[in-house]
Amino acid sequence: MTVLAATLTDQTRGALPVLDFDALYHAHVATTWRVLQRLGVPERHLEDATQDTFIIAHRQLPTFRGGSTLKTWLHGIAVRVAKDYRRRETRKGGWEPLSPGLEDGGRSPHDAAEGRQALDLVLELLDGLDEAQRTVFVLVEFEGLTAPEVAEVTESNVNTVSTRLRAARQKFNALVEAKGGIR
Repeated sequence: MTVLAATLTDQTRGALPVLDFDALYHAHVATTWRVLQRLGVPERHLEDATQDTFIIAHRQLPTFRGGSTLKTWLHGIAVRVAKDYRRRETRKGGWEPLSPGLEDGGRSPHDAAEGRQALDLVLELLDGLDEAQRTVFVLVEFEGLTAPEVAEVTESNVNTVSTRLRAARQKFNALVEAKGGIR
């Protein structure tokens, strides 16, 4: 079943299309988890933040009018949820170290450790960006959204997105260089 399950008669009458939440969830849960992680939600809160994102999406789904894609609409919700979680962590007095991830049975412990170290480094580098730059950088570089889609998600104009992205790329590259480059 597709996420958008509208009948032709509904469209011709101007009615809102019927959206299948289960299909939306299954199509986007993994991406939403990654976006929240890359936007700085601490690992111990990722499950809750993902759930919060989809609770909001479920509640707002009947009012979705198709002015954007479901992907950008959902990313917009995730950006706001991540911002709320980061703000709560800041108020609590800082970040706790990331807990080790669950072992992946398909990888050796050495490969899993290297992968975790690489992820930790990327997350540390992303922490060096301000919130607006980080949001734009993650959505473009990791999630493949276009500048107009990011503008829609962040409720800003395309020029602002381009400026933030350029600044974020420069700062991220400088942070990589300060760490001695990526091996």
